[in-house]
Amino acid sequence: MNSILHSLNLNDLKKFFENQNIREWLTTKEAAHFLGVTENALRIMVYRNQIPVYKFGRRLRFKFLDCLTLFNKKGS
Repeated sequence: MNSILHSLNLNDLKKFFENQNIREWLTTKEAAHFLGVTENALRIMVYRNQIPVYKFGRRLRFKFLDCLTLFNKKGS
């Protein structure tokens, strides 16, 4: 599925996800799965300021659009 997403532009992605319930906030596990990295690798990316992170109490949350932007950069 990741290779399919790499070949789509933003408008195509909107159509692709149109019928799916996309949440604005992703957990660490969800964001890592979406980006194709481990949860620990994602935490390292946060530490290196490679992806914005938001804290709700002790929990890390990632915006879907931030993950999508990084995913597209990673594929370039």
